[in-house]
Amino acid sequence: MNSHDLHATTIALRKGELHRLEHALGRRIEALSGTLWVTIDNDPRDIVLNDGEGFDVDGSGDALISALDDARFVLLEPSAPLPH
Repeated sequence: MNSHDLHATTIALRKGELHRLEHALGRRIEALSGTLWVTIDNDPRDIVLNDGEGFDVDGSGDALISALDDARFVLLEPSAPLPH
């Protein structure tokens, strides 16, 4: 997959707000400002993203994106749906 296969959506969260990303596999989260905490269902990792950092969701299931402070991020979604 390359960046030409993705479509971007920008999301803003205030400190403490959550964004649920259903069927997150294959999506990319790019932090534009603030700090994000990402957790994926049934995955023991906790991913923290600061300004300019990104993460490719590599686990199946839903992901929760939490703003540790006011934050903005880009959610890159594949142009074609991925199988669940």
